[in-house]
Amino acid sequence: MVSYAADLSRKEGCKVIRLDVPEGNTPAEKLYLSCGFRFFAEKKIFYEDTGLADFRMFELVL
Repeated sequence: MVSYAADLSRKEGCKVIRLDVPEGNTPAEKLYLSCGFRFFAEKKIFYEDTGLADFRMFELVL
């Protein structure tokens, strides 16, 4: 699924895919790192379903 999203994003002219991962979601972090994403920041972000929480941000340069 990650590979498909990257391919589709390239076709649409995107340069980067960015993901916000809730802090402590180690399985997701390991998956994204294995797919070529890199960690680039930690930030508090508000989402309706989580409220204000700590997130780790990852990006994949296309």
